[in-house]
Amino acid sequence: MNDDEKHSLFTLLYAVVLIDNRVIRVEMDQFFITLEDFLSTVSFIDTLKAKSYISNWFVQNYKDILSEMKSPDRNIYLLKHVANLKHYEHRQVIFDMMMKIAISDNQYHISERQFIEKVSEVWRLGSTDK
Repeated sequence: MNDDEKHSLFTLLYAVVLIDNRVIRVEMDQFFITLEDFLSTVSFIDTLKAKSYISNWFVQNYKDILSEMKSPDRNIYLLKHVANLKHYEHRQVIFDMMMKIAISDNQYHISERQFIEKVSEVWRLGSTDK
């Protein structure tokens, strides 16, 4: 996974946290836990390096992503990141991570569902029902 793909992955997962205009702690916690697990499993880096990488990325990017998520061009911004991962071999894993974050607060909001359904459609994956 190259740096652009990592940025798109992280951005899409953070977008799931933000998409319903509510930042819930359990979703943020799930964002960090899920990324940590992914990096250690897929990129084979240890937990401490994964935490450091994620934290550095977050500090450098969260304000820009918040701004883009409030922009009228939000869908174009998100679809660019979705398209960037369209041929990534582990996109089903990423999709499952998105679902995990979306339902971590025991609710599956319509905005989360619509976003995740669009990702599923672009990536040609299975059902988004939970």
